[in-house]
Amino acid sequence: MAPSIRTYLLINLLLSITLITSLAIIGNLFLAHQDIQLQLDAQLIRSTLRTQAIFSGPINLKNLGAIQQRLKVENKQLAELKNAPNLKPEAIRQASKNLEFQIWNPQGKLLLHSQHALKTPFSNGTVGLSTLWINNHRWRVSTGYNHGNHLTVMVAERSDYRQELENRLTQDSVVVMLITYPFLGFLIWVIVGRGLATLKRVAREVHQRAPAYLEPVDLESVPSEIEPLVRELNSLFRRLQAAFEREKRFTADAAHELKTPLAALNTQTQVALRATTDEEKKEALLKVLFGVRRSTHVVQQLLTLSRMEPEAGLTDTHSVILAKQAAEVISMLVPEALKKNIDLELLSPDCKAIIKGNITAIDILMRNLIDNAIRYSPPDSLVTIDIQEDGKQVTLSVSDNGPGIPEKLRKRVFERFFRVIGNNTMGSGLGLSIVQQIAKLHHAEIELRTSPSGKGAEFRVIFPRESETTVHNDSSHSKHTTR
Repeated sequence: MAPSIRTYLLINLLLSITLITSLAIIGNLFLAHQDIQLQLDAQLIRSTLRTQAIFSGPINLKNLGAIQQRLKVENKQLAELKNAPNLKPEAIRQASKNLEFQIWNPQGKLLLHSQHALKTPFSNGTVGLSTLWINNHRWRVSTGYNHGNHLTVMVAERSDYRQELENRLTQDSVVVMLITYPFLGFLIWVIVGRGLATLKRVAREVHQRAPAYLEPVDLESVPSEIEPLVRELNSLFRRLQAAFEREKRFTADAAHELKTPLAALNTQTQVALRATTDEEKKEALLKVLFGVRRSTHVVQQLLTLSRMEPEAGLTDTHSVILAKQAAEVISMLVPEALKKNIDLELLSPDCKAIIKGNITAIDILMRNLIDNAIRYSPPDSLVTIDIQEDGKQVTLSVSDNGPGIPEKLRKRVFERFFRVIGNNTMGSGLGLSIVQQIAKLHHAEIELRTSPSGKGAEFRVIFPRESETTVHNDSSHSKHTTR
């Protein structure tokens, strides 16, 4: 069964409140015990002093006898008070067994005592408070001595009464806690439910969305505790939307770019089928092969571009020595350069400049730039590749001797499928767009200039430089020139 936040909070809050309340009750009882003992001791002392004050004059034994007779009917008098207004029976019951007193003369004779008082002394006569065990009961005794008539007054209270009072306080606290528990649980349930209502609202909003609706969830009414969750959810929506857009764009681009080549393939295939001579059939099949190669190139470029979108992020990064990677890419493109008798020259083979990046992506970037330079350069020309480091930057330059790009079109050449009018070189119009995407992924900048020779184009990719403390160039490359 799935865990419930509301149930979890209810149970744990109630347990926490039970623990804290129990500790509070124990602490209060400990403090109350001290206060109760202090107040009851003070009551004993006051009763002793008042009794001393009452019997401070000359003692008339006849009067004492009359007083003792009246004390014997104490229970009867208490019974009569039961019908008195504003007197609770419990108060009368407590009064009947609360304080007991004794008055002793110097000869050790008991002159006066309360009805339920013991006939033996409550204490040994020492003035002050004491605790004694008498007849298996513990008594708290206050003893006073009257110097005028030399009478000893003892006022005592059984400790049972004190313990009963503390027990009643404990019981009352526990009863109050138990009575309030259901209400407390109900309030916690309601409050937590209202607090979680936002989660339900967000869940309901997401549930009611159409599959294609990926707009972010409104954050204005979202509590701060779940705002990070909703932000991540909105981030997921943005990534999904970007992925869907990329997929739509890939589908539309593929349909757009493959429509014409496939139509041409269909036409050339029909021509080959209707050819009457071997030369006509061969020519038609060569055109079919050319169309297949162009379609393959377009598909490869589209797939590469879809993987290199900036929102896809950069993964599997390593420290890359640009000169070493450039030498490897040049070696792979040598056959293409030899077909046009073009020299590929790496001007800085020993440069140890290091950048942080994805090796595959960097290879694709350099291959597209160098491949474009080979495609657009005339036969018997030169393509130069140079790598320079300057402070915190590493610059990759690729220069050719082609027709160049007019300055007003230099920003547009990075658009998808854009090609300069009048250019008959085979291509898909995606290579430079891929280069731009890879550069963005590596936080690099691209500059397009006229080649230093005054003819052709020079592409400069400026990367942020990485310290070369973690990577060492284990091999040096000599000047790489192919012919």
